[in-house]
Amino acid sequence: MSILFSKKRKTSCHELSGAKAYLKHIHCNINLPKKAIVCPLSSMMKYVLSQGKFKHYWCEADIYVDEQKGYCYVTGAGIGAPAMASALEIIIALGVKELLLIGLAGSLQPEVLAGDIVVCEGAVADEGISAHYTPREISLPSKVMQDKLAKTFAKQKLNFHTGLTWTTDALFRETKEEVIHYQKKNILTVEMEASAFFAICEQRKVKGAAAFAISDELFNLKWEPHFGEKPVVTAMRNVFHCAVKTLTGK
Repeated sequence: MSILFSKKRKTSCHELSGAKAYLKHIHCNINLPKKAIVCPLSSMMKYVLSQGKFKHYWCEADIYVDEQKGYCYVTGAGIGAPAMASALEIIIALGVKELLLIGLAGSLQPEVLAGDIVVCEGAVADEGISAHYTPREISLPSKVMQDKLAKTFAKQKLNFHTGLTWTTDALFRETKEEVIHYQKKNILTVEMEASAFFAICEQRKVKGAAAFAISDELFNLKWEPHFGEKPVVTAMRNVFHCAVKTLTGK
């Protein structure tokens, strides 16, 4: 008999505390726009801050508000689903209703190469956060937000792939056997946040979608990194700009 409380049962239970109670406890009264970009990458921050005038706040993450365009950029919470989850709960409690997750991902399929862009249509939940929010094995984005994001890439004449991702907590435990397994399931990428991001957005009744720039390749059953290379940097910047346009129209 398992000692663990049933995760399937948990998803229908109400929490004892939540982000709103935490914000009240720490006397945090930040007024955020209703639209946000969430990005785990600290390496993007200098570029992003050069693209507008931002007010900076801190509450479990760095929150940069562009009042002119009407959105906030959230980063600095750390890498992976557990780090992202607390920051996501906080900004939702502060009033954010539409969110886009952007970041890097590894490719599992030979047609998806470093420097490519992927719009995520769902995430296999191989991490520890999603099960606290949903009993489903695959977490899904808002179809409205996903379609809107894809249309933005198309309008900007940027090529992109659309498909599923595998979300894992264990950066250094991605195995050959798992890659082969997910390749056969036609899953395009691997990363560390999307399934939890979608699960939280759905449970909190806000709209969320995600897009990635491909930074490394695993489809040859070995790790081939391309971090920092020009096509990857360009792709990530394009993802950022399309995220802003999707949310704000600017």
